[in-house]
Amino acid sequence: MKRITHCRACGSKALTPAFSLEKAAPAVSARIGGALIRRGRGDVDFVFCDPSKDARACGLLQSAYKRVAPIAPPSPSSRYATVRAHLRAVATEALELISGRDCAALDIGCSDGALLSFYPRWVERFGVDPNEAVETVGEWAWTAREAFPSPELDAAFGEKHFDIVTAVSALEEVDEPRALFRRVKELLAPDGVFAVETLYAPMTLTRNGVEAFIGGAAAVYSLGVLERLARDSGLKIFRGALTGKEGGSIRLFLTHEEAGDHDFDPWYERLARLWDEENALSLRALQPYQAFEQRARLARGEFVSMLKDIAARGESVHLLGASAPSAAMLAWAGESAGAIRAVVDEGPSRGDAMMAGLPVISETECRAAEPDYLLAPAPLKREMMERWRESVLLGARIIVATPEPHVIHTHNFAAEYAKTLAEGDSAGGVETLRGILIAAGRPRLVAERPAAQAASA
Repeated sequence: MKRITHCRACGSKALTPAFSLEKAAPAVSARIGGALIRRGRGDVDFVFCDPSKDARACGLLQSAYKRVAPIAPPSPSSRYATVRAHLRAVATEALELISGRDCAALDIGCSDGALLSFYPRWVERFGVDPNEAVETVGEWAWTAREAFPSPELDAAFGEKHFDIVTAVSALEEVDEPRALFRRVKELLAPDGVFAVETLYAPMTLTRNGVEAFIGGAAAVYSLGVLERLARDSGLKIFRGALTGKEGGSIRLFLTHEEAGDHDFDPWYERLARLWDEENALSLRALQPYQAFEQRARLARGEFVSMLKDIAARGESVHLLGASAPSAAMLAWAGESAGAIRAVVDEGPSRGDAMMAGLPVISETECRAAEPDYLLAPAPLKREMMERWRESVLLGARIIVATPEPHVIHTHNFAAEYAKTLAEGDSAGGVETLRGILIAAGRPRLVAERPAAQAASA
């Protein structure tokens, strides 16, 4: 892997180590659909673009290395109801903003076309994605298996302009976000809307979202960095909200800087409030990342100890899902992953799949095997609780590793499920960061006071 020398978002060379997370031991590998994806031993290192070293630095939290293969193949976007609900909301809100007229829509990172499928038939639909899931989209949409932007797509689109451009969970995989924003600016109709939904750094850090970092994210964004990218590309953000996607994301709507069609004071006021609360977290300093690393280390210790105790009792664990968040938990488990006996997934290539040498079995096979524990990725906690409710009531237990390791069983199932309904486990259901932390049950350490400040207090 090649270490980066410049910030992905602004080009500054002022990169400061942010944190390092312990990773797979032994190495994690996955074979899905004939393709082998492997990560070796070693820590996951992130850096941030440090404004204390360069006044023009943007503060982006990013991988210390150039983009490499993800820890596991991405799941088709229609696989989980939780993801489908978020995609439907993006499509619906974007269409409402252009008054539902006949239009053309482009989805960047379209996967199997789930978001495009939520548009009505009169919308001309286009999708691009470098992953093989795009090849399953039918003839009802124009698709290309290409990374965006690319010369091949430029030639295919020609002078085409789009009323709606969407990019959901795409920025995390991009090494050149400035090129993406600039090309969207060129493709967007004069009154068009660009919808972006991506992991939100304040929530990923405060919720101990190690899955994102271990899973292969190239960068995790804050509102400040996204606003910088928009401004430098001739775009402006006019509306935004926090969402529960992947445990904590931000959904923004952008348009041309000179366009006034979507100006609405209440939307700008909500953005300003979110901006102020983000600034209060001091993400442009080192302390929040040190605090996150400390919390992650403690959580991993509890998680590893839990799995070791399960193995010592001769009990079994099945891992739910073969996607990146689940594979990240397998990597995080390290040597204690021996307690995990199988991976449960319903993908089309399940029959020939292997992950870290583990068999990938169906949900029916899992239920028949009656494992003692099910390990669920935190971003899908609610959906997994709903899907496996009967198994829990019959005695199985669900382990969720983050923000702190906890076990869901018959006696606390109702309380844990109520928490997911109240969105206490994610960024959904509230408009501000302060509201999220209150919903989560208690404040979480975001930054420690520097030693000099503590001494003078």
